[in-house]
Amino acid sequence: MVVLVALGFVVLLVLVYIICHGRQTEKAAGVPSVSGVTFPLAEETGPLSLARVRPDRDERSLVLEAYPALSEIPYIPVKEGLCPVPYVFVDDAIKDTLRRKVSGLPMVSATSLNLLRLLQDPRSNSGEVTTLVSTNPAFSANILRTVNSAYFSQVEKVTAIGRAITLLGYNNVRSLLMDDMVNNTLPASRVEDRQGHLRLWSHSAVVSVCAGHLGRTLFGMSEYALGTVGLLHDIGKYFSPLLNREDDPSPDMPALIREEREYHINHAAIGAVIARKWQLPEMVAETIEHHHDPSFYPPENIPESVSKAVFLVCLADLLCKVMGYAGEDEEILPVREEYYRKFNLSGDVVDLITPALIRDMEKARQTVESYAGTG
Repeated sequence: MVVLVALGFVVLLVLVYIICHGRQTEKAAGVPSVSGVTFPLAEETGPLSLARVRPDRDERSLVLEAYPALSEIPYIPVKEGLCPVPYVFVDDAIKDTLRRKVSGLPMVSATSLNLLRLLQDPRSNSGEVTTLVSTNPAFSANILRTVNSAYFSQVEKVTAIGRAITLLGYNNVRSLLMDDMVNNTLPASRVEDRQGHLRLWSHSAVVSVCAGHLGRTLFGMSEYALGTVGLLHDIGKYFSPLLNREDDPSPDMPALIREEREYHINHAAIGAVIARKWQLPEMVAETIEHHHDPSFYPPENIPESVSKAVFLVCLADLLCKVMGYAGEDEEILPVREEYYRKFNLSGDVVDLITPALIRDMEKARQTVESYAGTG
């Protein structure tokens, strides 16, 4: 009799354990565990908590000491109702002129486009990247010259192109590739305004790094894909001179609106045309087309499929200008508050900057200047 009671008690304990364990399992369903820490599903929480990516108090102080403008950004106010014209509403005559002139430009080589594709994926075969770079002797020579410049301070001279690519990193090689593509398409672009070209190129390279960093740390997005869009966001500025300048706009307008009054189309719309000409993914073209919209339009005016990428590139552009990495203009337009709310972020942009990001941004700038022979 005692044995039966004891056996029944054991069975009861087992049943209680099974029931309790089952309830815990149901609560934890869909919540992966990493090193004993559980994280809610991304689709339930949305963006990563800013507290998990912001610099600590000491890092924040260092950032503000280096870039005091971040504490009180000198925004240019945007007048209500003063907005850029979407490409779909651009005059058909201007579109036809632009398409005709762009179609008459030399095509970007298939090798360059394939290399650009490979450099968007950190898992790409490094041997294949090296092989494609090596097919362009002038480009290869410039890469070697860059990695052996004073900035990189190599103890021994680097002579292998594969080693040079590793030292520069895919992001910086992609930045150098963009310059090569632009020069092969518009050979006179450097001659007309050498310093202006360098400022624009350097700005684009730094925005590329910043956009990739923001995408990865805030939303777990691919920094390489966003880096490509950041690199090409101002590509339309190289091609604006294809059109005739007509109006003389008021100087108190934002630069984007002045540009639109001059050419009857802005560089973001032109950039989208160039991206499609180069047969880049539609996501890239659409993000380029809308990258200034967060300063002028509410989020619902942007295609949802690219709204996050558009916000990140616009924000990266803003941060780089505040930190002194400006391109052709130094105007800083604010991002509308609705975007911070949409993506559950604070408007305190200092929290987005880390010392590691600053180092990567400076490396991007120095790489461009070394490649251009001015470093």
